[in-house]
Amino acid sequence: MSNVLSAVEELPFPVISIDKNGNIFTLNKLASSKFEYEETELVGKPLSSLMNTLQCEVFESRNNGNASNQKHERCDYKVITKSSKWLYFSGYQKRSGDLVVYYFTTEVDEVDEIVTQFCQSRSLISQLKEQNSYLKMAEKISHSGHWRYCVETSSMFWSTELYNIFGTTPDKFTPSSENDFAFYAPSERDEIKQRFFQSISLGKPYYHKSSIKLSSGRKLRLEIIGECEFDSDGKVTALFGICRDVTQNEIVFEKLKLLAMVNYTIKVPIFFIDEQDHVVYQELSPQGMASGDAGLFNYINFTIEEYLLLKKTAKKSGQLKRTHVSFDEFNTVFDFSVTYEAQEGIYIWIVENVTEKFRKEQQQIISNRLALLGNTYGGVSHDINNILGVALGAIEMLEIKVAMGEQNIDKYIDRVKNAIDKGKGVTERLLAFTRKPMVKVVEFDPVQEIIDNKYLFQQMLMSPIKLSFDLPLEHCTINFPKGEFINILLNLVLNSQDAIKEQGLSGEIKVSVTYNENGSVEIHVIDSGIGIESEDIGKIFDPFYSSKSVNKGNGIGLANVYSTVYKHNGEIKVQGKSSLGGAHFMLSFHCKREALIPAKQEDSTGQDLIAQSRILILDDEESIAEFVGLFLANLGAKTVQVSDKEALIDAVEHKGKFDIFITDMILPELTGKEAVSIVKRHQPDVQILSMSGYIDSEDDNWPYPLLRKPFNSGELTEFLAHLG
Repeated sequence: MSNVLSAVEELPFPVISIDKNGNIFTLNKLASSKFEYEETELVGKPLSSLMNTLQCEVFESRNNGNASNQKHERCDYKVITKSSKWLYFSGYQKRSGDLVVYYFTTEVDEVDEIVTQFCQSRSLISQLKEQNSYLKMAEKISHSGHWRYCVETSSMFWSTELYNIFGTTPDKFTPSSENDFAFYAPSERDEIKQRFFQSISLGKPYYHKSSIKLSSGRKLRLEIIGECEFDSDGKVTALFGICRDVTQNEIVFEKLKLLAMVNYTIKVPIFFIDEQDHVVYQELSPQGMASGDAGLFNYINFTIEEYLLLKKTAKKSGQLKRTHVSFDEFNTVFDFSVTYEAQEGIYIWIVENVTEKFRKEQQQIISNRLALLGNTYGGVSHDINNILGVALGAIEMLEIKVAMGEQNIDKYIDRVKNAIDKGKGVTERLLAFTRKPMVKVVEFDPVQEIIDNKYLFQQMLMSPIKLSFDLPLEHCTINFPKGEFINILLNLVLNSQDAIKEQGLSGEIKVSVTYNENGSVEIHVIDSGIGIESEDIGKIFDPFYSSKSVNKGNGIGLANVYSTVYKHNGEIKVQGKSSLGGAHFMLSFHCKREALIPAKQEDSTGQDLIAQSRILILDDEESIAEFVGLFLANLGAKTVQVSDKEALIDAVEHKGKFDIFITDMILPELTGKEAVSIVKRHQPDVQILSMSGYIDSEDDNWPYPLLRKPFNSGELTEFLAHLG
């Protein structure tokens, strides 16, 4: 027995032996210490007294002979200490004769902690494996791999993708600071190696871009970026970095440069922008751009909405070109093109600031207008004198006939009306030159523009010259400076007149419009003049070229016409002979066709509405206000005529509610806009009509119908159709 006690005491872990009745026979000091009892307090005491009911059942089952003499069996028990704390023990039991010996090798609390740590480690390892798989996937997608050089061991680590980039495997190549540099050209190795170790010694980032040639013969363009790792003392412990295969990117950029067809002799900024609006390449040196201006939005002052709209348009059509575009009311002006390369997902922006050039062109346009005005001034003076002569003679004849008591005076009244109508045409011709020319590119209908300016063409020509128009019913829209469009046609028509005058005073000019299947509209100007000799065809668009039959005396020059048309993506061609015998000029523009415009139906709604209305009329010329009032009164309206601001205010405040307000645009004390504001302030629901003998281009946004003076009763009747 003493041998047993001695052996139990020497064991380095808690040991308890029990007899066949389940009582504690002996225990060593480690066991009694764990139970917080003296050894004598536990000897002879049932071990089950330290267990709960469930543990007792397990203990009794094992103690009734289940333990083997041949082997140790694992056992786990939960026992209570003297201070009522539960302890978990895990160990082995072995039957030795009448005794069962329990070897409690590990506390279950410790086991739980170990298991917890193990589970946490497994979870962490699982997460690391998952993150590592994502890292591998990311490297594969981005054509990059990572590496790490340990300073202490002089060892180099490569990621899996890095082996793939270099076309090798771990079993064929061992990365090291020496082996890695062997991939580079001999002329570069020493410099790259020096830069590598210099980065470590100075603790600074490492970077280089270079080309390598693989064993397969394939050439790669690589970009290497590295950062130093430091210990707590600030000493470099490692250099960690990535290696990117940028071969495809370099090829794409070179291809895009060629596709963009950038003329580096002109030198304009170019930007390559991807689908995510990142600038992937830019050339900013042209035009002296400072580094602070490095960006498309710092160069063009458009909004994000305007940028996105241009981007959307370019993606849809493949390419867009814009000239004379401004986003700040023409303080700065740009020409630019945007080309979308779908395969690479890149937008190529080629941009040029043409503000100074634009201002010079505007001055040239004004000069051209003055030249046209000078060219026609003599004819205008002649027409005015004729008109005044006819009107004066007719009025004097009226006086004589009335004095004689003659009743048949209608023909003399008609002569006065006709003279006034002709005078109206002359003033319209002069007004066309007083408007400020607008060179902003807009979308408009060229056919309708020709229709609206027919009178101007006719007034510009001498009476013996017949001008005809052949215009389609179907209309279209083009993108072009609207003011310049008519200027160009006027120039061509005047050229035709000069060509006709070279062989006589009479002749014919024809303006026609046709559509092509390729989506373009052609505008033709042909004449019966002397034509153009074949040897002069190639010269007529040259600057300073002139001849008696081409561009005679108008001061514009076909060179300016040619430049304007082509600058805005149009085309101009010429033939020396036409069906009328003279020259044939043809303008071509890309257009969008529109549906046929239905014939205008007569509408009596306006007149019906007038018969039930109270109408306020404002004009500083009392005779005009009286004429309009009398005409409207004959239609059943009740009218009030005023001629100044004071009378206007009195009318709207004291003379009841008005349904319609008709105002002149230019008065001594106020403008038409101010007059409308006064009336609307008192009577906000009143309908507005206006009339004027002059309308500036700045008033083109006037929102109300306008009747141009002078007008007759027929024109006034047609104008009233705007009511309804």
